[in-house]
Amino acid sequence: MVYTVAIIGSFQKYYDEILKVIKLFKSSGLYVLSPKESYICDRIDDFVLFESDSKCFSPEEIQMITLEKIINADVVYVYNPEGYVGRTTCYEIGFCFSKRKPLFFFDYPLDLPIPILREEQVMKPELFVSYAVTNEAKFITDYDLCDDGQRAFNNLFDLNKINTPNHLNRIVICGSMLFFKEMVICQQQLESLGIEAIIPKEEDNTVSFYNEKQYLEFKKKVSRTYLKKIRDKDTAGVLIYNAPKRGIANYIGANTLVELAMAFTWNRKIFLLNDIYDPLKDELNAWNCICIHGNLQQIKDELEKEEKSLEPPMQSQLSLFQN
Repeated sequence: MVYTVAIIGSFQKYYDEILKVIKLFKSSGLYVLSPKESYICDRIDDFVLFESDSKCFSPEEIQMITLEKIINADVVYVYNPEGYVGRTTCYEIGFCFSKRKPLFFFDYPLDLPIPILREEQVMKPELFVSYAVTNEAKFITDYDLCDDGQRAFNNLFDLNKINTPNHLNRIVICGSMLFFKEMVICQQQLESLGIEAIIPKEEDNTVSFYNEKQYLEFKKKVSRTYLKKIRDKDTAGVLIYNAPKRGIANYIGANTLVELAMAFTWNRKIFLLNDIYDPLKDELNAWNCICIHGNLQQIKDELEKEEKSLEPPMQSQLSLFQN
């Protein structure tokens, strides 16, 4: 039986509806950890502030407190009518997966590169309530995948494993496939500096081999594999290729945001090729993202600095313990 639940989704778009869901859950005996039954008093870009939020906290502090409540809930319910999942909800889902937190959805999510069982995880609030309050409720934290998929899933989301990189010379490049050719050049430049760089595989020739449903499944598998590369013990960090897109400066899309959030969760360094993407400035600043403004040498300098900090102590430092 579920005792506590967190509700996530676009508060900008759906908060009136989410308030009704909160009332339904509470009247059914569920305790809603987040959000509080409050009202929006201010907006900062995509971020909303509630009357119940303490005025002494910054938006990034409020977001971190909210994430803690989400992770502490027994189960997380995603309110996503017509499958819509916004940027903030994307990385909240990423955190939930990294902690193997049971997830349920109002509608089947669109463009989300993680496994979702349509029949078992997608249900309207009334059905979720009747499901959650019974002792027979089964909460999905493992998925029936092929052997390689299951192994990859376990490697990706088992955070009990050591997640400190062994070697500090591998970078995974993330970004829109619109910039694939530019990412290839970036990869070559990094390797000329002695840094191994991984880029996504080009998909243009793949589209013709699949129908729409098959292609979406293919995209999910590709995304999971790429997340595994970020999680790999030999990966030191990610470089977000945030070039202008459709006239938007420093653009970071939803899929790249998931990869960025996972990099943060797994304690990888995060480099932005250009400046802060303004709609995500609070999150990117809170996650200590490093803007290199096109200077790839700065990545090498940062990795060398990190490597020195991990060097074992000099033998002379042990002399106090010798006879």
